[in-house]
This record gives sequence, C-alpha cells and structure tokens, in this order.
Amino acid sequence: MRPIALLLLVPLAGCIDNVNGRGAARPVVLMHAEKDLDCPMDDIRVTEEYGGVYKAVGCGRKASYQTLCEHLSCEVKGEGQGPVGWRDRPDPSAPVQPR
Repeated sequence: MRPIALLLLVPLAGCIDNVNGRGAARPVVLMHAEKDLDCPMDDIRVTEEYGGVYKAVGCGRKASYQTLCEHLSCEVKGEGQGPVGWRDRPDPSAPVQPR
C-alpha cells in the first residue's frame, strides 16, 4: 500500500466502529447512566452486548439499556421504559406537507 493511501485511511479507522451503528449509542447511554446511577461519567463503565443492549456499572449501581440507532440518531430506553421501536416510514402516496 502506498504511504499516501495509508495516511488517508488512518483517520477513518476510528470512525468505522460507528458507521453502521455499532457503538453509536454509547455516548447517549453514558448520559442516561450518569443520571440514572447518580454517578459521574468518569466512574461509569459501559459495555455493549448483543441486540443493541448496553450495560452500565458505576458507583455501586448498575443499569441496562435498550438502544436503536438509525444513521446518527439513537433512541435509548432504560429498564421499565418500554421497548425501543422502529420509526414508521411515511406513506409514499401521501402528499408532502410544506414546511
């Protein structure tokens, strides 16, 4: 591989993890966990599990979160807040509302 191509690819390496949603919800989960666990972000450990589930542990407490990411937008719900759901797409035959 040419050195120039390598220099162009290195900055993108850190972004690859979030392109398809993997890890994209972590910052949002961390914000929820800080409030729910009543613990500073620096003391919270967040791990991603299968199916968009995240576990947060900190200050002697733990919480579980369900996540659903669509592009760069993520929905996060804690335990007992109901499931995260897919957003309905607009009806293609419906007229477009002007803004």
